[in-house]
Amino acid sequence: MFPKRKVNVQRNQDVNHQKEHNNGHKLLSQVLIEKIRDYVVLFLETSTIHGFNHLVNDRRHPCEVILWLIVVMISLYGTISISWMTWTRYQSSPTVISIDRNMYAWNTTFPSTSICPEEKVDLEKLELYLNTSTVEDKEKLKTFITALANATFENFDALPDYKDIEARDYLETLLSLTPPFKPTVSIGAAGVGFGKMVPTITEMGLCYATNSKIAIYNSPEYRKANRWDVIQNKSSSYFVHPLDGEVFAQILNISSYRVYIHSPLEVPDVASKYHHSPSYFYMKIFVTATTVYTSDEAAGLSVAQRRCRFSHENNLKHNSVYSYTMCRIECRIRLCLQYCQCIPHFYRRIGDEKICDVKGLHCLARYKDILINLMHKGGKKVDCECFPICHNVHYSVQSYALQSWILGTNFQWGISTYPRMKYRRDIIFGFTDVLVAVGGMAGLFLGCSVLSFMEILYFMTLRLISYTKTTNK
Repeated sequence: MFPKRKVNVQRNQDVNHQKEHNNGHKLLSQVLIEKIRDYVVLFLETSTIHGFNHLVNDRRHPCEVILWLIVVMISLYGTISISWMTWTRYQSSPTVISIDRNMYAWNTTFPSTSICPEEKVDLEKLELYLNTSTVEDKEKLKTFITALANATFENFDALPDYKDIEARDYLETLLSLTPPFKPTVSIGAAGVGFGKMVPTITEMGLCYATNSKIAIYNSPEYRKANRWDVIQNKSSSYFVHPLDGEVFAQILNISSYRVYIHSPLEVPDVASKYHHSPSYFYMKIFVTATTVYTSDEAAGLSVAQRRCRFSHENNLKHNSVYSYTMCRIECRIRLCLQYCQCIPHFYRRIGDEKICDVKGLHCLARYKDILINLMHKGGKKVDCECFPICHNVHYSVQSYALQSWILGTNFQWGISTYPRMKYRRDIIFGFTDVLVAVGGMAGLFLGCSVLSFMEILYFMTLRLISYTKTTNK
């Protein structure tokens, strides 16, 4: 009997101790809740934000408190909503393009050209290649190489079936059979040297660029060396001034060709406009320029804010620098991989990407309208996320002439009429305007200022630490 009673007594003592412990915890939590409530009431009573003191005033009827709570909530919603709209505008469209008409105060960039010869295979080199080849059917090999040299998105479906050349060797084979291209290039009536033409691999095959700053990044030498570095080009683009008068350049002693006129910071693609000249014709094209440049203030914004990119702000995987056309080419590469799991031979291969064989090129031919125009069936554009270049020049043809010329095949282009205005991308809605707009909304709806926000910060840091120490004591 006695041991059992001893156990019961001990059990009762443990139960009482547990109840006291729970009551202590309950009392502590109640005190903590009261202190937090007192601190919030203290903040609302002393805050300079209008309406907060009415929520905790003892002389207010509950209906009044509810009314003021609704008013404060509506004011907070109005402040946050309009402030967010202001911030969104600052992030998406803080710039404006204005017109500058001081035509005698600036130079105009001379147009760059890309000459794409139509004779893409040297017959002597081709015969030598056929003689050294171990392929039995030489004629079939000759037909395939000739068709491959002229293959683009427009005619991939016309490429004959052939399997004796590996797809990864297509480009190297074509480059080894390229005809020599050594024309005479000059600028101005005096024939001053314009500079050498840079060979560059395009979607139309091997072309030759003049006055270009980025053609070098697609040159056969640059690709063969597997280079990805940005070349510091010391020679700047060629500029002309209205006081120079009519300025033209010319290329002599060439064969039939296609010519693309573009900015020195751009390259042509399969969708670019071109002019064609057969052999023994003299083509003359004169253009006018439209310049768009970005101010230093706008250049400090992010790419998404100014809606343009500089050449060094490269986000492309297959090129070392950025341009709008190169971005479109990158978009075509993604579509080629999506549709046919391979890319054409004239693109730069990276990683484990597969070069299209004849079967793959025939597959791409089924999607040529989408790949060329970057537009889905039904008129919906492919979302390539390509921004224009921040400093760029657009050229429009003013005069065009093509006449028979018994002395050879020549090409002349230049600027006869100088632009009377250019466009400047500048900030119209800066961060200061954001602060003013947000502060105005806060003052309109809540009657607060910078000091009110400092009060909130003060109550969340220094005052809270002091209050916590006092409560602990």
